[in-house]
Amino acid sequence: MSSPPPGPNYSWQPQPGDYKSAPTYGRPPRKNRGGLIIVLIVVFVLVALGAVGVLAFRLVSDHRTSDPEPGSAAAAPRSTAGNPKPTTTTRPTAARPTAVRPTTARPSAPRPVSASDLARRFVTQLNANNAKGAAAFACEGSEQLIPLLMRTLVGPPTKLTTGTPTGQAPTFVIPLSGTSKGAAVTGVLIINKIDPAPLCVRAFQITTTR
Repeated sequence: MSSPPPGPNYSWQPQPGDYKSAPTYGRPPRKNRGGLIIVLIVVFVLVALGAVGVLAFRLVSDHRTSDPEPGSAAAAPRSTAGNPKPTTTTRPTAARPTAVRPTTARPSAPRPVSASDLARRFVTQLNANNAKGAAAFACEGSEQLIPLLMRTLVGPPTKLTTGTPTGQAPTFVIPLSGTSKGAAVTGVLIINKIDPAPLCVRAFQITTTR
């Protein structure tokens, strides 16, 4: 505190700036934390960069070990690993020529030249109960009709004979007589001759006389 100036009758009063603050006792001084925060940030950044570097190094090393070098045993394809089996070569076998036997075609029976001749051949098949042989003399369109008539009208024992043909081309009618299924029968046989087709049997009919 400043002393009053000398002189009589002078009243001195203290000024605001004449007082000094007394130090505070019992409180610790405040620490400056700004530098500590900066140091912590720097340490954290360095640790993060180190971790990233270690991870990158491990990835690169794993990639190098997984990729085999060209020419190494690991780079060889699996099919060639180990002892490959020896390839066997097959020799072509010469095919032996097979002897072809000449086939002699059986000459077909000559076609009937007259209605009477055709009627006799056809009746022979009826007496033998040979439906297939009788159908061989049928006209076109009657191949199934002749066997059907045979199953209906003719039955063993059968013994038929032919008579004198009547009519002229293209239709001839030939009488039939004899026995079939053990009974006396009479009937007719119809033969066609339509050029250029040969003589053929169109149909026949027999009935019992008893």
